[in-house]
Amino acid sequence: MSWGLDKLYGKLPGVALLIASLLLPLACMTPERAVKESDETGIRLATKYWQEQTGRTNTFDIYRPADALTLRVALLASARGDQHVVFPKLESFTPNTTTNGELILTLSDALRIGARNNRSYQGYKETVFNRALDLDYQQYQFDTTFSGLILGALSGDMVTKKATESQQIGATKKLTNGAKIVGNLALDVASLLRDDWRSVTFTGDLTATVPLLRGAGKDVVMEPLTQAERNLIYAIRNFERYRQTYAVTIAHDYFTVLRYHQQMRNSMENAHRLELNERRAEMMFRAGRMQRIQVDQAKTDLLNANESVVSTRQTYESQLDSFKITLGLPPEGKVVLDTGELRNLEQSMEKKYKETPNALADYPNELESCRIALANRDDLFVTRCQYEDEARNVKIAANDLLPDVTLVLGPDINRKRSTGNSKFKGEETWDASARFDLPWNRRRERNAFKKQMIALEQAKRAVEEKEDAIKQSVRSGQRSLIAARISYEICVESMKVAELRVKSNDMFMQSGRSSMRDILEAESALLSARNSLVSSVITWWLSDLQLRRDMGVLAIAQDGTWRIPGTLAE
Repeated sequence: MSWGLDKLYGKLPGVALLIASLLLPLACMTPERAVKESDETGIRLATKYWQEQTGRTNTFDIYRPADALTLRVALLASARGDQHVVFPKLESFTPNTTTNGELILTLSDALRIGARNNRSYQGYKETVFNRALDLDYQQYQFDTTFSGLILGALSGDMVTKKATESQQIGATKKLTNGAKIVGNLALDVASLLRDDWRSVTFTGDLTATVPLLRGAGKDVVMEPLTQAERNLIYAIRNFERYRQTYAVTIAHDYFTVLRYHQQMRNSMENAHRLELNERRAEMMFRAGRMQRIQVDQAKTDLLNANESVVSTRQTYESQLDSFKITLGLPPEGKVVLDTGELRNLEQSMEKKYKETPNALADYPNELESCRIALANRDDLFVTRCQYEDEARNVKIAANDLLPDVTLVLGPDINRKRSTGNSKFKGEETWDASARFDLPWNRRRERNAFKKQMIALEQAKRAVEEKEDAIKQSVRSGQRSLIAARISYEICVESMKVAELRVKSNDMFMQSGRSSMRDILEAESALLSARNSLVSSVITWWLSDLQLRRDMGVLAIAQDGTWRIPGTLAE
């Protein structure tokens, strides 16, 4: 038995080095390994909480789609005039291009591209991922952690040289009640290279530190983990709110571009009609049927109309470039919007006007609409939860005012064996003590407690302010929706009157019973009526969309599009 112990005793340093060589690769963290592990952990936690908060089943994805860059490259190539440019086929989106390389976007296409390309959209996703990594670190604080140390040294003169070797391993465990358990085990080996002498020392200790007052309690100890978990939920909720507001922004900007495009076409048609009037006036003047001043009036209005065409075209092109940037596309890319979307919208709103008795037919009463908004708004959810955070922080600050009372206990082991000894010698000791630190100096904690109480009151006022703002936005949204429908009705009638006025004055002009000023005023009224009708259609539709957003009932799909239910009324 002694021979076996001696054999093992002689091989202990080698065994320790072998174990160290096997554990060293596992302990090393390379950049590639860091990225891989953080990706797996962040996506796992983000997906778990994403599914819990949204009810979706898809996996949360942090990375920007690769085809976003491919689409950008294709647009830049088309802008340079490259021939046969191939646009990438995205999920739920098949590119529709013209013969000159222009990419035609419907509203649904724009929503999908924006969800994949917009830079702020990607920033919100990265915030969710970062909060997931923060949660992972706080969870790691309650895992068992290990540490290790290997030392080696050679010392002495030319005759006698001494080699020393030390291996240490430790483990730490933090419990939810605040207790901290730390264990260490060390092996020290010393040998003379020119003499058959060796010494081996084993030391170990296990220490448990238990706070009894300050820093004690599950709520206090778990607060960083609790807050990290809630911060991840807040990031997800804020992202969901952003998705709703971003979708409405896309819709608003999309139809704003189409509105200016239609106004440009209306201005061009108006300029064409005024050009015909100017020619007819010139002919009538030469025939002696019209005074020169009326011809000059026609020319002046024609020049103003041409100026309006230039101005409207400039505004349209500027709005289109801004819209491309909103989608995350290069402004020089050849992108045009599908004008059929405006015609479809006009037909849809005309049908809705005939089928619904009033603007709020699809909505419950004002009180119920406000209740729905207060129950569904993600930003209000975050504000209310932050009030709860401040309430917990008051309890944490109150705990910091208590004295430090800590119980410390644990065993110590110290064993040593040298060459010639038959066994290890040493002893084990036990230690149990209590540390008291009376709260003589709590000035910082006292001030922090008062500040935290003020923060709690501020958070309470923030909830009240947010609730009032949401109710005001719903009430204002309903009034805007009612006004938009009335405006649409007025614009429809104005359009009918303007068209009839142009036809009547045209007939009167031919019979000599109307002046050129009457013709020009009628043409101006027709242009204004056309522009106003287009604006009223878009405003009515957007008012409905914005009210649903303000009520928190605008459901956004994974691809960025939405599904609007037929009615919210009971």
